Amino acid sequence: MDRDRLFLVCAAVFFCGGFLYAITSLRSGHYKKSAWNFLAMFLGMACQSMFLAERGQVHERCPVTNLLEILVFVSWSMVIIYLLFGSSYRLSLMGVFTSPLVLIICIIVALAPFDKDQAIKAAADLGGAETWTELHIGVSLISYGSFGMACVAGLMFLLQEHHVRSGKLETLFYNLPPMHNLSKAVFRLMFFGVILLAAGIFSAEKIPPKGDSHPLWPLYAIWILYAVICFVGFFRGIVARRLAQFAVFAFLISFLSLLIIS
Repeated sequence: MDRDRLFLVCAAVFFCGGFLYAITSLRSGHYKKSAWNFLAMFLGMACQSMFLAERGQVHERCPVTNLLEILVFVSWSMVIIYLLFGSSYRLSLMGVFTSPLVLIICIIVALAPFDKDQAIKAAADLGGAETWTELHIGVSLISYGSFGMACVAGLMFLLQEHHVRSGKLETLFYNLPPMHNLSKAVFRLMFFGVILLAAGIFSAEKIPPKGDSHPLWPLYAIWILYAVICFVGFFRGIVARRLAQFAVFAFLISFLSLLIIS
């Protein structure tokens, strides 16, 4: 097995371990915020970082030459954003909702075929303007990671609201973050993503046009979608439930846009 795939397998093991530990604790009714969950997410992210570093050496550029690598980069961004900001909003349980998604991505990419010769040729065809290209790719995909975490926070809000409406207050409900914290996290993660994506689009405009360049209109469309949500939420206000729904819907659209720009 190649080293890059081995790193993804290790990442999948850590994400799976942290997820199973948390689920087991929840089912037992004795879930507590634990350093083990954080450590599992951190080690999984570290393995993803080594995977991206290995692919970067193959490509001699930012390792996002196909959809599978883009998915790893976005999931890596989501884990980093969770590790950096999750504790600020008492979102320790968000890792439980994030880990299955990044676990699935790690498994799919580890099993997918990869043509290194074709990747090296694609890197050679890239040509100049590497600084602006690297900045555009990195910042834009990190913004997708922020949108992804907003989606996760939105799903957690909708789940908690469902528990309240149904009156079934199980163990999971009592360990979810306060709905007010989740609502704030959804908005701020979307706003953070809007700023990052604006920087990504600006850097893309600095790249000299080439015949095989990717279309930018999907990025503009995604930016406008999130910017409108943030604008309305900031100046007029959006009901928290509706904001969570928007976060989930907008990320599904963003995810589909990756098929176009990859």
